Amino acid sequence: MYPSKQDQLFGVFVKQTINVLEGLGANFTKKIVIRGKRNNLFKKSFTYLEYYFQGIITVFNNKEDLVYIHFLTHNLPLIWWYKKMQKKPLVINLHGSDINKVKKNSTLDIFQAKTLNIVDEIIVPSVYFKDILKNRYPKFKKRIFIYPSGGIDLDIFKPKEINSPKLIISFVSRIDKGKGWEDFLKIINQLNAAGIDAHAIIAGDGKEKPLFIKALNNHRYKNKIEFRGFQSKERLAEIYQCSEIFVFPTRLAESLGLVGLEAMACQNIIFARNIGGATGYIKSGDNGFLFNSTEEAVQQIKEYLTLNEQIKKEIKTKALNTSQKYESKKVALDLFNNFQELCSKN
Repeated sequence: MYPSKQDQLFGVFVKQTINVLEGLGANFTKKIVIRGKRNNLFKKSFTYLEYYFQGIITVFNNKEDLVYIHFLTHNLPLIWWYKKMQKKPLVINLHGSDINKVKKNSTLDIFQAKTLNIVDEIIVPSVYFKDILKNRYPKFKKRIFIYPSGGIDLDIFKPKEINSPKLIISFVSRIDKGKGWEDFLKIINQLNAAGIDAHAIIAGDGKEKPLFIKALNNHRYKNKIEFRGFQSKERLAEIYQCSEIFVFPTRLAESLGLVGLEAMACQNIIFARNIGGATGYIKSGDNGFLFNSTEEAVQQIKEYLTLNEQIKKEIKTKALNTSQKYESKKVALDLFNNFQELCSKN
């Protein structure tokens, strides 16, 4: 997966990882990628055939010190091919869909378990996902390295004092099924209905954008909601910086939830659903808040707004301190050193 001009969000985390490694001196002799999504079945099939063909013949280059693969499910045949045809270390970077979208104990699940046991190392985005992996495959004994999906660029995502008289609540996400955009609109509705003058900024793009636009046009408080569509990192930082609260209402078990950490780096108070990767970096009531329903989120926001400024400041400071552990340069250097160690053992 790799971004394209038409789909700039597709596989962006893969590209970011490659960029930071290259910045540290890594040389990728060959990049075999699929750029952007294919909605047409014929085009998708042809693209994957081309992808596999390139993967098969590239094994004969013999110029690499290490083979680094993103996504397990889509690359199962290539992983076995590479392990059979060459002796270089092979690393697989797992993503949420590799586990969450595969039925437990299915034929595919059993095959994935066998495949994971032939690679040299597995990279996961969070401690939360490491636990998911170990629970799914309890007999798994391979080395696991945690790399938080590129980390956060703290030169971009940083606090900035913007004195706004409005309460601004932000939501940044793909506008896709399960991402919780409907719940976010409900939260804004319920806050305003309760007499709280809450304004919202929404950024993102995705398959459910038409549904979202329709819901937004019918929203009771649409005049208080600004939709900005897809945004660059710099523009996203500006959204966080002018927001006081960030809501992360996804219903999916996100493997990390990097947007939450970006918001925390800008000293937003984060309210996240009590699921997935966010549970690994948010301590509810300390550096943010975790909720189980939209009603609970609304109640938590109401209670937060009654806190004195000193307590609010302490929560924001703890949020910032948490985000700094995920600084992109630091986590990239850790990954680069990890790869060098693997190569030196070969």
